[in-house]
Amino acid sequence: MEQKPQGVYELRLRDQVTMFTSQRAAVKAFRDLRLRLEQELPPHEPSIEERQALLHKVIADSIVRHNSLRDAGPRQRTGTRTFG
Repeated sequence: MEQKPQGVYELRLRDQVTMFTSQRAAVKAFRDLRLRLEQELPPHEPSIEERQALLHKVIADSIVRHNSLRDAGPRQRTGTRTFG
């Protein structure tokens, strides 16, 4: 869902585009669409192997103070604090 500069709300699903002038109607249509898709396409449950791999990754990241899910490197100190 995207708000256009003209005050029109646009809801896109693949090639289908629906326009709304009311935010309330756009949000209702978005929630209905999301609910329908959640019912048609249930969430994927990870297998035992996938869960183990994720657990190992989280543990390894917590040990080395490096998060592989973040692109940024570790924060660097800016120097000393000087007051006055």
